[in-house]
Amino acid sequence: MSTSGPCEVVTMASLLTKVIGMMLAFVIDPESAVSSSPCAQVRVPANTVHLGSSISATCILSDGCPLAQGRDVRVEWRLNGRHLPAGRPANQSARSYDVVVPSFTDARGDLICCVRTGTECQEVAGVTVQAGYLPSPPRNLSCVTNLTRPCTLTCEWTPGPDSLLPTAYTLHTEIRHLRTERKTYTLPEGVHTYTIPRVDFALFVETRISVAATNALGQTSSEALLLDPMENAQFDPPEVLQVWAEPQRPGCLKMQWKLSDHQAWVVNVAVNISLRATDNQHWTSAMKRMQNPFVPETVEQCGLLHGTEYRAQARVSYPPGPWSAWSKPLEGTTPDRAPTGRLTTWLKVLGEPSGMRSALLFWKPSDQFRANGRNVSYHVLLKWPPDRRHDVLCDTVHGHCAFSLPPGATRVCITASNSAGESVPMWVPAYRHTALDPVSGLSISPTGDNSLLVSWVAPNSTALVGFTVEWSPLSESGLISLSFGVAAKSESSFLITDEIEPYQPYKISVYSRYDEGIGAPRTVEAYTLEKAPSEAPQLQATVIRHTSVELTWDDIPLEHRNGIVSYTIYYWNEEDQAEAVRIKPTNRRLILKDLKPLSMYKVLIQASTDGGSRNGTVLTFKTEETDFWDIMMSAFLIGILLLLPISVASVVCFKKRKRLKMRLWPVVPDPANSSIRDWKDTGMLQKDSHRKQDIHEASPVNLSWFNLMDIPEKEDSEAEESCQPGSQKGGDTGHCPEVHPSPGGDPSPRDSVPYVTVVFTSPYRSQAQGPPQGYLRSESTQPLLGDEPSSPTPSQEGGAESGSFPECGGELCAHKGGCVSWGDFPMLGALEIHNADPLY
Repeated sequence: MSTSGPCEVVTMASLLTKVIGMMLAFVIDPESAVSSSPCAQVRVPANTVHLGSSISATCILSDGCPLAQGRDVRVEWRLNGRHLPAGRPANQSARSYDVVVPSFTDARGDLICCVRTGTECQEVAGVTVQAGYLPSPPRNLSCVTNLTRPCTLTCEWTPGPDSLLPTAYTLHTEIRHLRTERKTYTLPEGVHTYTIPRVDFALFVETRISVAATNALGQTSSEALLLDPMENAQFDPPEVLQVWAEPQRPGCLKMQWKLSDHQAWVVNVAVNISLRATDNQHWTSAMKRMQNPFVPETVEQCGLLHGTEYRAQARVSYPPGPWSAWSKPLEGTTPDRAPTGRLTTWLKVLGEPSGMRSALLFWKPSDQFRANGRNVSYHVLLKWPPDRRHDVLCDTVHGHCAFSLPPGATRVCITASNSAGESVPMWVPAYRHTALDPVSGLSISPTGDNSLLVSWVAPNSTALVGFTVEWSPLSESGLISLSFGVAAKSESSFLITDEIEPYQPYKISVYSRYDEGIGAPRTVEAYTLEKAPSEAPQLQATVIRHTSVELTWDDIPLEHRNGIVSYTIYYWNEEDQAEAVRIKPTNRRLILKDLKPLSMYKVLIQASTDGGSRNGTVLTFKTEETDFWDIMMSAFLIGILLLLPISVASVVCFKKRKRLKMRLWPVVPDPANSSIRDWKDTGMLQKDSHRKQDIHEASPVNLSWFNLMDIPEKEDSEAEESCQPGSQKGGDTGHCPEVHPSPGGDPSPRDSVPYVTVVFTSPYRSQAQGPPQGYLRSESTQPLLGDEPSSPTPSQEGGAESGSFPECGGELCAHKGGCVSWGDFPMLGALEIHNADPLY
């Protein structure tokens, strides 16, 4: 055992050494190790296949492979690290093993054969397989002849889609002259253009050119190109010598040019002349043929604008070859002519028509206006032609003018002039009325970064003739920054595209125009595009009290607003109790109220637009402690507020004490203080005694009442009795009023004075004689006058509620057929009513 042990160890050590050496060979260079491995080899039909096709491979183990000696061999396959299904041995005795890949989808794949030994699989051989497509035919083959010395023919093409395989290109030429000459040019990989030297082609001879693409799967060719190298020649840019105008040919320019010195020998060359006004982007082109190559050619272009500077350039070709590059441009100007066409105007007049008025006139060229010159000036005149210097309101080269309009002027005229003459005058009306019906519903909406759409609702008027829209940037001032446009009366919108920039504020106004004037303007501010303000305002706490603080801030500069700005104030206390207050865009001051005394607060301001917001810095402040004088002042003010209504009420009560006393404690009227006290004396009574004879039956129509006191109610009453005295003078009949005797039939006390109620049958102020009045007695115990005679007899005391007394021989009919003498009422006969206040 001791003899065999060392031999066995030596054998295993040698085997391990071979295996490690073979593995190191794979690690150092797997591809070469696999292809030259002494243990096995892998065979495939082709190393390049069509992508997606099937491929088969065979792994053959050599007889000297240590991994296959004295044991059963298990072979496995890998493709780019992926295990493939194990294949059956093709020939067990020959140690040959096959595998089939049904679809090879990798552009490049390493197919490896492995031998399984226990838990490991040893790579013994492998092969690299590439997959791709047949190359696509080259496209867009074109060739251009360069006549600049040295003369060459350059061809280029566009390769087809990538074939995933290395592709080589070859250029083939075939010159069909006296004898056919074929040339082949091989290009480096990735190069798709080739320049053929002058010795390999001939001018004015037809040549066939094609390109072939070749890779491991095959070859394709482009379509053959038949050409004459001269017809595909590209010339050098020509040289423009001069551009000028002839005075006798208005609207025309002449240009002289020539070919480059290298191509001056070429005849029958086409030239393309192009002209463009310096203030326009539109080019005017003309085609010419040059016959004499040795003399500079002159071409003329007419139909151009008068007095306009043009830029002229040229290019040449040999038909039907490509055009050369454009020559360097030269400028020329057509002769001037008097301006023609109309101007678009806008006149604004300020002031009263009766006095001197200030006026602003704006104008701009219409589509029909032609300046016909470079130096154009404008003249605003009171009349045409002007006969005195005073008629010239202004001369300017700008598109606006400010002047004073004399009283009574109803229009002005404007003309344009240049070195060739002056245009026909155009009259502009000076409207007398400047505050007519305006437009309504004005709105602005951006349609892009550099345009605004203005919309409005037209006033309902048959005298409307159109609208004027004017706009100017708020960051600029002066007439030069104002622009305007006009719209027909049937239009309700206008698109502004001139000189509009994003993030800039614009002031836009719309005027309605009438036959006799213009409407009041409607104005708004607008942005085409908004973004967050570039800066935020700085807050300042100007006044701090125990429960309030006053905050102020300044406006953001106009150029930093970037939109229509609104403000929001955020503030919070030490407990992080936050509040937010939105501020009107026009406010720059805010008072925060209901704060806690002796507390710390933080506040910040946020400036916002439709495009974003920006926060200012945080301001910290502390409210003050409650002040004793503040408390005293508050108490004083509260006391004043409480005492004020009491004082007012006291003054009112003092001034109206009599009326208030009558309201609260009503009293029986005192006849001595009433208007009835205006009685006449005895002489007057005797003088007016004859009036008693005219008293007839009362027929009240208009009633005026006054009672000296209320009639007391009677507990007992008797039935009505009629008093029918004898008829007198025609048998007139009167009715006595109802009489209520005193209770028990006992007459009234002797000290009572009979009162009466007087019923007027016509207004007492009337001077005309009316029907006779009626007198009604009133029963009362209130003394009338202290010094008057005693009361009448009991038969005369019956109180009457209503009615009238007929005449009864100079007496009045009384209770129970009795008559009352006028003598019983000495004062009643002399009663005279004056302008006295009513007693009720």
